[in-house]
Amino acid sequence: MGTDSLNTFRISIEDYYRSNKRSLPWRREVPVPYEVWLSEIILQQTRVAQGTPYWVKILKAFPTIEALANAEEDKLMSLWTGLGYYNRARNLQKGAKQVVADFGGELPSTYEGLLTITGIGPYTAAAIASICFNQKVGVVDGNVYRVLSRFFGISTPINQTAGIKEFQILANEIIKSSSDPASYNQGIMEFGALHCTPKKPLCMMCDLADICSAFNDGKVDQLPVKVKKGKRTAEEIHYAVVQTKDGIALRKRGTDGIWAGLYEPPRLSEAPENGKEVTSTIVHKLSHKDLKCHFWDVPKEMLNEPTTYYTKDEAAELGMPIIIAKLVENIKM
Repeated sequence: MGTDSLNTFRISIEDYYRSNKRSLPWRREVPVPYEVWLSEIILQQTRVAQGTPYWVKILKAFPTIEALANAEEDKLMSLWTGLGYYNRARNLQKGAKQVVADFGGELPSTYEGLLTITGIGPYTAAAIASICFNQKVGVVDGNVYRVLSRFFGISTPINQTAGIKEFQILANEIIKSSSDPASYNQGIMEFGALHCTPKKPLCMMCDLADICSAFNDGKVDQLPVKVKKGKRTAEEIHYAVVQTKDGIALRKRGTDGIWAGLYEPPRLSEAPENGKEVTSTIVHKLSHKDLKCHFWDVPKEMLNEPTTYYTKDEAAELGMPIIIAKLVENIKM
């Protein structure tokens, strides 16, 4: 790939960003590193439209890194309920505590320094470093993989080590000649999210179409290449829905496994004999498996472990998987 091709691509992406960038609350004239960090963590597995309200309410509750570091975990998890991938929230708080302890409450200003923070990987470090500190490190996320693989005609699988390395090297090569790395990095993510989309990309309206490898070779729908993983698995979960005058029985899960540290009704090893479900079975799809969740109306005497009961208002302050939060919200107490 020649320098001219890289520069043509970069300039076009930067121009696209200046003309089409969305107005988002963390995109300040002078970016605030904590706000950018929070936005990048939320948007890792979440669309902008869904994630922005969460960003607003979490920032309102914890307006500084120190406030986040000192937050009660249950409060943070309650605000995170519905976003999924709850380890993001835990690692965000671990990172905040580390920043307070080791860096005086201010995020490191270099890519290498940012990588030392819990929960900040290469993508997030590159985003913060370029947007907030003008460092020339290319971001590589799902949008970037798609744009680069199509434009440059790269068929190396993006979920294998060779591909991850190849795309990072290319991203760094492109951005090194930019005088505005923040606009380039945000631009390529924006271009992938709004223009060069997974399905029905706007090729006929694209200024880069004439020199886009995938468009000219008829391979837009074939790129990027991703090696298929194993088959999805399924798991059945049986919940005991127990109510008393004090509220509904909920327990906090341990620190391992799915929904670690979140609250849910007590689990049963199997469906109770002659049991009655309080709601229809819910199939909750995770990234790698399907959870078939049953909710059984059972008496308090069936529980063989100490249990705490919560009113609706009390439960609303706890971190819960979204299906449990909806159950509690809709159940009659």
